[in-house]
Amino acid sequence: VCTFVPRPIESDPEALKVPFFHNNDDYDEVIFYHRGQFFSRDNIHPGMITLHPCGFPHGPHPKAFAAGAKAARKETDEVAVMIDTRDALDVAPAAESVEFKGYVGSWNPEGFRQAAE
Repeated sequence: VCTFVPRPIESDPEALKVPFFHNNDDYDEVIFYHRGQFFSRDNIHPGMITLHPCGFPHGPHPKAFAAGAKAARKETDEVAVMIDTRDALDVAPAAESVEFKGYVGSWNPEGFRQAAE
């Protein structure tokens, strides 16, 4: 379990700005977004949940990564809880009624624009 809370953005020019790109090889990752402006992804709002299944490479949206790399923002303003599961998750059929179908396309900026329209 990992909690994301407001924090200063790394200021050393050589520091790895988090969140960084990664791949969950052995577990599923679920994040519940509680409040704030979520640094790593566009169009994520309080109350949303994301699921990144095992083997799905992911990381910050290009705009968020660029802002962090330039230190355009001095701190994050987000509260979220992430859980990395030991076992694979099953998504209940009821979740399909609230799924944002465009999320998977958000990893491709052009695909996200099309899905959001």
